[in-house]
Amino acid sequence: MKKPLFAPILTTAGLVVAASLNVVHAQDEWERSSFQKRFYLGVGGGASELQPDTSRVPTVDVIEESDAAVNVTLGMDFSRRLSAELQYVDLGTAGLTDGAEIDYSEVSLSGLYYVWNASSPDPYDDADGLDLRSGFSLYGRAGFGQMINEARGVLYERENDIQFLLGAGVEYGLSNGLAARAEYTAYDTDSKYLGFSLLYRTGGRYSDIDYLEIEEDLPVLPPPQPLGELPPPPVPEELPAPGPLPELPADIAPLVNTDEDGDGVDNVLDACPDTSVGTPVNAQGCELFNGVLDGVNFETGSDSLTGPARQILQGVVATLASYPTVRVSIHAHTDNQGDEDLNLELSKNRALSVVRFLTAQGVRLDRLQARAYGESQPIADNSTREGRLMNRRVEFRTVR
Repeated sequence: MKKPLFAPILTTAGLVVAASLNVVHAQDEWERSSFQKRFYLGVGGGASELQPDTSRVPTVDVIEESDAAVNVTLGMDFSRRLSAELQYVDLGTAGLTDGAEIDYSEVSLSGLYYVWNASSPDPYDDADGLDLRSGFSLYGRAGFGQMINEARGVLYERENDIQFLLGAGVEYGLSNGLAARAEYTAYDTDSKYLGFSLLYRTGGRYSDIDYLEIEEDLPVLPPPQPLGELPPPPVPEELPAPGPLPELPADIAPLVNTDEDGDGVDNVLDACPDTSVGTPVNAQGCELFNGVLDGVNFETGSDSLTGPARQILQGVVATLASYPTVRVSIHAHTDNQGDEDLNLELSKNRALSVVRFLTAQGVRLDRLQARAYGESQPIADNSTREGRLMNRRVEFRTVR
């Protein structure tokens, strides 16, 4: 009986991981995202089919070829579509003539490729389900392993210490990291395994901050107007040339009020003449924090702010520093791609991400509120890519 050879597996493990990383970097631009690599653990069980080759010994036959099996899995998600797993499977025992038995177990290293997810059937569209391994997914498996055998009552010779394996399965994941999986795997030609597993993925989620107010059941707000898309200021009508002013008594000074709402913008240029005193306004006299803040975007399926978004929020920090008494509410929205509860959680995390950035730049926490709406308040058609882009937005509003 040959001794198990673990060295080849350990030697080639690094090559498989390196190959997976190379594939990740070679993916097309549409498949790149801020995917967070996550480790996961899994345990499961099922049934095996064991078919040792007895053709060389005519007096020995396989009497029992099916047995219970168990598996333990350690894996890592490398990208939206690629994962790698180190797995141990106890495949059970094959029963032979005259009470002889052969035990089977396998230590394997394999790669998984997720080919489809129910939350994102179009691979060129936003694929939050693949990013988070949520919802139903289909995947294929390929790899190699070390077969380990122990025999009782019979002599045997293992022809191949290293075996190739192929498999396919379906997985259903939850947003909290738990997942269930059903899979069929074939180890060369003499052993097969149909198993069911429970997985738990670590990390990749943010817990809500206790002292931030997160509201899920909120009143529907009217569609906001994007900042910067304001009506042009009214142009004063051309007036006839004024005549000479009468002379005033020396003890009376002329009084001309050109900024009735006290926002610092002359009435002639003020497109929003009723703003409250002390409210941050733009050059047209309209509130700065009263709609979509264009350019505050996140990496696909993530709450990580993009580089341009951080630059825009730096401007918000400067504005808030100029108005130290102003409080603002941050409203985060998503499109309707993927699970509704998952989208609500994603919008929570995105609102909190903006709050974290602002507080890290010195804005007091008591000046900020976070609101999460998920997919409940679209402002455009979710059936088009442009509409979904508009619906994935962050709004700022002044808190009165």
